[in-house]
Amino acid sequence: MSLKKRGIAVGVLCYVIWGILPAYWNLLLGVNPLLILCGRVVFALVFMLCVLAVTGRMHVFFSTLKDRKKMRYLIPSAVLITFNWGLYIWAVNSGHIIEASLGYYMNPLISFLLGVIIFSEKYTKLQLLAVGLALAGVLVSIIAFGSVPIIAISLATTFATYGALKKKAHADPNSSIAIESLIAAPFALVLAFVFMTESIAAVNFTQMLLLIGGGAATAIPLVLYARAVNSIPYITIGFLQYISPTLAIIYGVMIGTRPSDAQIVSFIFIGLGLIVFSIALRRIAKKEAG
Repeated sequence: MSLKKRGIAVGVLCYVIWGILPAYWNLLLGVNPLLILCGRVVFALVFMLCVLAVTGRMHVFFSTLKDRKKMRYLIPSAVLITFNWGLYIWAVNSGHIIEASLGYYMNPLISFLLGVIIFSEKYTKLQLLAVGLALAGVLVSIIAFGSVPIIAISLATTFATYGALKKKAHADPNSSIAIESLIAAPFALVLAFVFMTESIAAVNFTQMLLLIGGGAATAIPLVLYARAVNSIPYITIGFLQYISPTLAIIYGVMIGTRPSDAQIVSFIFIGLGLIVFSIALRRIAKKEAG
């Protein structure tokens, strides 16, 4: 398998995991959402340090920490991903679920623009058609929303920028996720033990195991994402993200949540966009193979 094909496969796997993770976080209903955020950061750090130690790559972790060029991108990427998670949790718990979900549909469009503007990536007419179809779907959702979706724009922009910073850093995926977690962990620990002692005390044994497991559930797709970002065009990795919200919608339908008519129309446009983009990728692959 070529590096590009492997990168696409890794990207698809990453977004599939993110798409089914809501089922995991659903098991933690009743736990303070901010405590879940803190747990994700801290236990992701523990998990990644264990992975680095077991694989004998701690030296890569320390050399990356000393690399000013890479850290110039990894420090702001850590801030952005933590802010993105925090904003999403706040939005969901403040009744802005629809707007938060809309952010995940907007993100690939911003990633496409960043791929063209920052990385000077080329695109085909078929890929542009796919983006146009996806844009039509997003516009349907925005019109149905009825106002400027500030939260959605913030979520989409911060995650798309996070991915661009990761691509710029081009750091070892395991080390980069460990470093991002290391940067955010002190703030997570202070937040948890200073402001949420009652929430910690209310956590039962099963919930604690789930919180610990959440470290791996958080870190693994981020590592896969970093690997994909390092090996395929940012336009492609961005568009693949439509896999996650699509799976999330399917999960929502399975547990009894009915999408609105606007969401269904939006979903159809985005689905068509995914099909067209997949055809474009196949044509590019055939052309490169000669």
